Amino acid sequence: MFDEVSTIRARFTMRLRCHNCKHITTRTIESPDLEDAPCSVEELLESAWLQRQSFACGECENPIATLISVKQEEVV
Repeated sequence: MFDEVSTIRARFTMRLRCHNCKHITTRTIESPDLEDAPCSVEELLESAWLQRQSFACGECENPIATLISVKQEEVV
């Protein structure tokens, strides 16, 4: 059996609040195992990679949200 090599550098759980209906959504994103990809919450918040992520509220489909919190999860 072959060992699977992880292609994920880091995993983050974000809490977002919709600008329209104020619904709070939890979303998990995974940073790829690339040299310039963020590997900590600080790097994620400072990166342009986070700004390129898209969002659509599950309640009203509004594409604009406020980031409330970010938590780094363990990559297994």
